[in-house]
This record gives sequence, C-alpha cells and structure tokens, in this order.
Amino acid sequence: MTESQNILIPDGNSTWALAVLQSLSQVKGYNIFVLSNKNRTATKYSKYTSHYKFYVRHNEENWLEVINSEVKLHAIDIIVPIAENEIAFFIKHKTKIEHTASIIPLPELSSFEIAVDKRRLSDFAKTSQIPHPNSFFITSETDTQQVLSEIEFPILIKPLSLKGGDGILKINTKEKFENYLKKANHSVFIQEYIEGYDIDCSVLCLNGEILNHTVQKGNLNGNNVFAPQLAFDFLQNDDVLKVAKQTMSQLNWSGIAHLDMRYDTKANDFKLIEINARFWGSVEGSRFAGINFPQQAIELASGKTITKKEFEPVHYMRLKGVLKRIKRNPLFIFKRDYLLNNTEVKMFLSDPLPTFYKFREWLGRRF
Repeated sequence: MTESQNILIPDGNSTWALAVLQSLSQVKGYNIFVLSNKNRTATKYSKYTSHYKFYVRHNEENWLEVINSEVKLHAIDIIVPIAENEIAFFIKHKTKIEHTASIIPLPELSSFEIAVDKRRLSDFAKTSQIPHPNSFFITSETDTQQVLSEIEFPILIKPLSLKGGDGILKINTKEKFENYLKKANHSVFIQEYIEGYDIDCSVLCLNGEILNHTVQKGNLNGNNVFAPQLAFDFLQNDDVLKVAKQTMSQLNWSGIAHLDMRYDTKANDFKLIEINARFWGSVEGSRFAGINFPQQAIELASGKTITKKEFEPVHYMRLKGVLKRIKRNPLFIFKRDYLLNNTEVKMFLSDPLPTFYKFREWLGRRF
C-alpha cells in the first residue's frame, strides 16, 4: 500500500504548473496543495488539486512566512517549485523553510544564474568547450564594429529577459542589422543562426549526473518557428545526450532542466542553445514516453534511489497541436485511437475545467 504524501506546488499560477500537476495526478498517494499569487488560475479548477489558496505576494519575506505557514497547516511533505522565479526563491531560502518539508533537488545558485542568463551561458559554454553558436553582446559602437567584423549572417537577436521563443528576430543581412541597431536604444544579444533543426533534452540530475532523460524533436510548429513545438517524436540520440551530460556535469547540476539544442548541418554536431532551469510544457509528453520527471524529483526529495530507465520512442501531440491539425484537416478528429493514445486529449477529457478556463482567459485577452 502506497503511503500518502502531501505535495505543495507554491507557484500554481506559473505557465507549466498544470502540466506538472496533471503528471503527478497519475501517481497514487499524492495529495496536491497549490498556492498562487493569482486568485484564478487553471490549476485552481483541476479536479486533481486537493487544496488551492490565493495569497498576495508582497515580498520574499512575506512569501517565506506564507510557505512555512502552509507547510505546517497541511503537513506538507515535499515542495515542488515549477518556474524559474520560484526555483530561485527556494534556492536562496531553502535553509529557512520549515524543516518538516523537503524540497525537490535544486542546483546551486551560481549554476542556476549561469543557466538562466543567455549571455553568461554563452560565456560558460565557450569556456567549458560545449558546442554553442557564436554569440555576441553589443553595448556600444565599439562592440558593433567588432561584431560586424566577426559575425556571419543570418543572425538571431534574442531578448535577454524573454523565454519560449518570444521576441526573437532573424536578420539576414549586414545592412538590415545596421538599420536595426540605429533604432535600438538598448543592449543587444545576438547569435549566429544555425542551419539545421531543433532538438531538446529533458533531464533529472543529482550532483552533475543525469539520472534519467528524454530526447524529443518537434515536428509541429507553434505560433511561429521560434515558439515551443506542439508535437514531438521522442527518440534516442547519444550525441544529444553527450552534450547534455557535459553541460550538466560542468554545472554540477541537481534537479530538473530542459536543454534546447540545435543540429548544425555544416558542423555536423549538436549545439547547446538555451537551458530552461524549470519544468517545461512537454513534461506530460515525457511522462507518456515513460519518464515522469515530477514524480522522480519527489522520490529523490523523499530519499529514494532513482533507477535509470529507458524512455519509449513515441510520438506525442499537445492539445493545441490537435486543434491545429483539426483546423487543417477536420477529418483528423475521427482518428480516435491516435487522439486517445498519443495526445493530451485523454487528460483533457478526464480534467476539462482547466482547459476551459484557459480558453476563456485567452478569449478575454483577444477581445
């Protein structure tokens, strides 16, 4: 008989909280408590949420008091922060958390700050000899002239403060880049564009060692070519895993992470592009392929030993991908077996209210 555990998700308002919650819902014995600094979120309406509480988050000291109060009130066993802001909070304050609760494994602050900063990650990759696109940071006219003498076009301009492909701009010529710089009134981070394809590696680590992983290659674009993919092929790729192992070892990483990479057709290698030091949108796909990362992170926090496990080479489609395919081909809706066995449709049918809430929220933003 499985012993019941009380699990606290402290940032139920984060983009990826619902995916983690629904992954945990597949494990018997978890009572999931959710905190949020928003009154209404998708996680609030999930049938798998045992308890939902809204608090205004004034500052870190206030939030620490809230966390410890909830830990005591609900006899919380394990805390599972989801997004980078919350993970950073627990890295900084882990020694102040009520001792009766454990936190899932987290990296050291120095490693975390490298991972979440595009500029510092680029410098780290270069120093550690990790394959990485040529990258430059422009803050002055002197920087501009030096970069123009070294860089090859096309290039990508990447906002340092955004994630998920937001704000990325591809520029094909020197002339267009110079015109862009004339209008820009801020520092600019750029990378050479790599001809090839994107591929990702999701990992769970402890002290620099990858305990389990999945590799997934997207095959259905989101809103644009830089947005998160809507469907994936999970596949074995030792070269991708090699780059992930090198990166996580050099960072001495503990916890979960999602590494964005790109295959370089010219160099015939895989280059590290970005690290998402948080849970990710396709975490349900990883569970479908056989690796339930949130569950394994909880088991690590509980003192259990994680067994290395091979993931299944499967195809998986997110619900947005299903809607996109139906829009392109209405007959796709009749592929019942595929929809129930290879997509988020089954989870949607078992727990529909969060998706209806997100749709209503989307309508509000749109209109």
